[in-house]
Parts: sequence; structure tokens; C-alpha cells
Amino acid sequence: MPAPQRTPLTRDGILSAAIDLADADGVTALSMRNLARRLGFEVMALYNHVANKNELLGLMVDSVAAEIGEPDDGADPLATVRSIAIATRSVLVQHPWASELWLKHLPGPARSRQMEILLSALESSGLSAELAHHGFHAVTNHVHGYTLQEQGLDLGNDTESFEDKGHEYLATLSEEDHPHTIAHVRQHLDGETASSFELVLDLILDGLVRLNDAAT
Repeated sequence: MPAPQRTPLTRDGILSAAIDLADADGVTALSMRNLARRLGFEVMALYNHVANKNELLGLMVDSVAAEIGEPDDGADPLATVRSIAIATRSVLVQHPWASELWLKHLPGPARSRQMEILLSALESSGLSAELAHHGFHAVTNHVHGYTLQEQGLDLGNDTESFEDKGHEYLATLSEEDHPHTIAHVRQHLDGETASSFELVLDLILDGLVRLNDAAT
């Protein structure tokens, strides 16, 4: 009886398996050898589709960017910027390894498309060219900076660990010297504070509009 045929190896198949592996075990667990073993091929077979691991990582990041999707046609320009920022963060939360790699690799087609949409929306919103430029960086830096900080604190993924860290930190502070810091940390530990991502995003967008209005 002939052995069952394997599914042919493709670049898309390699990308999908690499992303699954990174999602499950972290990007540090990803090696060309581990990936080939996961796919049931010899490692040299992968090099017929990707030049090396660095190229693979860049393709993975762009594949994640492609999940962000397109904004609604005819939406208000700043509403478009807001929706893309929220969608980007959502995708980065699903793929925790991607934020760290985002700026380490040149943008591929999906990221370039997203950049074009954001820049176009900011420009068409009526902001000056200078504020549109700064607005692009303010929004994207907020998305990635907030996500990296959240991941560093293990918020939402390792609550017990975060609580342990919070109580450990509180034990180093005195009520006399750091009353506001202690109250702030206790607010987090008591669950009194929610994500401030959208709040800060709105402050950025509203601030850009106010600066633009003040200059005209």
C-alpha cells in the first residue's frame, strides 16, 4: 500500500506554521530546524521558499499586519485612524511576539498599505503636514509602546504574577514617602482601573485637532 502523500510545502504553509509556533511557544522557540520538524520536512526544504530565518521573521510580521484589515469606506478620517490603531493593538495582543519585531524589519506590502492608509487619513483630516507627520508617530508609538508595556507586566495573561509583583513592590514603599504611588498601585491591584489605551488614543487625536485649530 503506497504511503500517504504529504501536503506540498509552500511559503504560506511555512508562514502559518511559524506563526502558530511563535504564538504557542514564543519567537525564541522558533528555529528553522524546529519549524521543518513541525512541518515534516528536512530543514533544507524550507530554504527553497525563504532565504533565511531573518526573512521569515519579516514575512511573519507582515502576515500579522495583514490581519488588521481595511477601514470602512467613507469613514471620518480620524475615526479611520482610531479604528486602525485599535485593530492593530488587538492583533498584536493575539501575537505577543510581533510588537518587538515590528520595527526590526522593513515593512512589507501589508504594513506599507497600513502606513499609506494612516498617513492619508491624517492628511485628509485637515491637519497641517507637520501635525499629520507627528500624529502618525504619536499614534503608532502609542500602539506599540502600550502593547510592549502591557506584555512586560503580563497584564491579562498572568494576573497572579502581576499581583505578586505589585505586593512585592508595595512592600518596598513607605506610606510617608510614597502615599500617591501606593494608592495608585492599590487601584490596579483592586481592579479599579481599566485599560487606558483608548483614553490616551483619544487624547492624542483630540490634541492634534486642538493644536491644528490653534494654528489656523
